[in-house]
Amino acid sequence: MRHSRPLVIVTQSRMGDARTELFEIEHTPVIKTERLPFNDKIFDVDYEWLVLTSPNSVEHFIPFLNRVNYKRLASIGRKTSQVMRNYGLNVDFEPSGYTQEKFMEEFEVQKDERILYPVSTNARPLMYNHLVEAGADVVRLKLYRPVPNEESLGRIERLMETSPYAVTFSSPSGVDVFMNWFGPEKLENIIVVAIGHVTHDALKKYHVESIQPEKETLQNMFALIENGTK
Repeated sequence: MRHSRPLVIVTQSRMGDARTELFEIEHTPVIKTERLPFNDKIFDVDYEWLVLTSPNSVEHFIPFLNRVNYKRLASIGRKTSQVMRNYGLNVDFEPSGYTQEKFMEEFEVQKDERILYPVSTNARPLMYNHLVEAGADVVRLKLYRPVPNEESLGRIERLMETSPYAVTFSSPSGVDVFMNWFGPEKLENIIVVAIGHVTHDALKKYHVESIQPEKETLQNMFALIENGTK
């Protein structure tokens, strides 16, 4: 398997419209998600806010949207908001940065207001704990879970034999799946790029150093790698 340009392996779930002219991109998402069953009695009450924190949470919750009564819709960032708008939804709150920390900093929590919070089973508890401690009545719905994408992992195994220039990660779940399948030694002598400090910290647990773009997008990842080649 030959590549005419330096190879970058992108392990996150979605590519979006990110592009680069300098590299050949292989999009091989290391995780996929599956929806979990839940008690639909959560739809028996009204909510002030519906908070969706990822494109996956939007995709998995859309089939139930007409069953929930909510007044306002909150997103955790630009990519999630765009998926919402693709479904014709109006976003009432979006933080200026794509992190739980930025959401917590900018979202005004009112005591006793009811919030529906559908998340992955792997979601960090930080934001949930913050909302509860601020006095909100939060219903945390564990809506889906990440599972290894074995087809993509098999393709990565073949691609790693071609000495890729860089590998990108966008979530701790993706890091864990990659490490459990391959081990950190597979990333030796390869540039590793992480979106966000949480993903960076997940890589450090495996003693893998990574670089991070200032803005947490794949396009900024590509720009960071491109600058390193000049």
